[in-house]
Amino acid sequence: MMDLGKDNRNRGKKKGGDVPDAGRHRRNGGRHDERGGKKKGGDVPDARETAYQITRRVHSKGGYLGLLIRYNAGKSGLSARDRSLVAELCYGLQRHRNKIDHLIAYFSNRSLDDIDPEVLDILRLGFYQLSEMGTPPHAAVNETVELAKRHLGKGAGFVNAVLRRAVVAWDEVEWPTREDLAGYLEIVQSHPRWLVEYLIKYLGAEDAEGLCLADNRIPTLSLRVNLERTEPSALLEEIASHGWAGTASRHFPEALVGVGMPYDALMRWLQKGLCVVQDESSMAVSHVVRPGEGKTVVDACAAPGGKTTHLAQLGGESCRVVAVDRNRRRLKALRKVTERLGLQGVEIVEGDATRLRELVGEVDAVLLDAPCSGLGTLQRNPELKWRRYPGDIANLATVQARLLRGCAEAVKPGGVMVYSVCTFTRGETVRVVGDFLHERDDFSCEDPTPYIPRSLASAVVQGKYIQLMPHRHDMEGMFIARLRRRG
Repeated sequence: MMDLGKDNRNRGKKKGGDVPDAGRHRRNGGRHDERGGKKKGGDVPDARETAYQITRRVHSKGGYLGLLIRYNAGKSGLSARDRSLVAELCYGLQRHRNKIDHLIAYFSNRSLDDIDPEVLDILRLGFYQLSEMGTPPHAAVNETVELAKRHLGKGAGFVNAVLRRAVVAWDEVEWPTREDLAGYLEIVQSHPRWLVEYLIKYLGAEDAEGLCLADNRIPTLSLRVNLERTEPSALLEEIASHGWAGTASRHFPEALVGVGMPYDALMRWLQKGLCVVQDESSMAVSHVVRPGEGKTVVDACAAPGGKTTHLAQLGGESCRVVAVDRNRRRLKALRKVTERLGLQGVEIVEGDATRLRELVGEVDAVLLDAPCSGLGTLQRNPELKWRRYPGDIANLATVQARLLRGCAEAVKPGGVMVYSVCTFTRGETVRVVGDFLHERDDFSCEDPTPYIPRSLASAVVQGKYIQLMPHRHDMEGMFIARLRRRG
């Protein structure tokens, strides 16, 4: 679990001195009910209970929020409306966690460090409803206190006291202003201090604030249509006939963007192989590879397979696509995706990309979509904000450099290697590529402009690489470099 540092946890003016010791009550016989919680209709947990269980998993065991929500949506028996509420509570809490903690610190007589994690997460859910959802105060307080009673016993008194104090004195809270931009972005826009300072230094004040604002937006759904099974226009007609949302992409003919449709209907489309869920920035990567007839293309870190299947569809029947990954379980999932989409020509190889030539020989093109900090995907993965530290960038860069060296050996003379990461930190992008080119003078950067739509030309930097950014291009952040090996 990544949690707030001690300095963050102690922020905020403290008020009052008569709040019960929640930890003491909980430890001294407070009733626990970690297994079940409130039930509706006999055996179905309510949305707030589910949101609490998921939040605890994320904070205590480092679970992936998106996976936990999808799993619970399928297993809980919640109604569609309650599933939406679970998603809003869980994602919203992570997007606005620093802001919420600032409020809790202000109205509590205890520092955040002194509040038990279970109590803190219940308070966060309550304050998120008060601060961001516009839930009527009496409803937010009552529902949160009921949740606390089930898990904390007498410790619920602390939750009750803090929330009721907030309702009475909400307007007294003091916030950082834009004059202290780093403090403002850290608290009001809920980003870690180190990341805020990095963004201001790297992007400048205006872009840093723009990116933080974009990170906190609720992302829309993008679909890549399987052109072997249907046409984008056909799916758009069905979307319109049901009154759902969705438009054609202005960048890629195979993409639909801004899609809003019922979860169950989306699952049916995915099971039929009509489309896959994929962000436009990921689609851009496969276009930059430009697979073609008769070529052999390797996706070196392939699972779960979004780019692999896109390469196969762009390359045509005579294009050989090899998907390599060292994770057997994820390769199994990749195989299912290729089967659903009806792709026959994808070869799946279990192995380590640092030894790629031993696995696949020399090939025309290699895509290395490397493990990275994922800081370009905070709209969809807001919990990453609280898990990443500056030291992670250097560690990941070491892994990325090792993978680049290994993949380079598999590129035949005259061939191409495309390097991509869903982030923007210089340590994982231009420095990794620069260091690689310093070592390997038989490779050089190739202008990626001809491989992307004109509508994305502004993302090409110095004619050398692509940097897509959420606040500039309305898609996930992605760095893409196309490297040609001398023939």
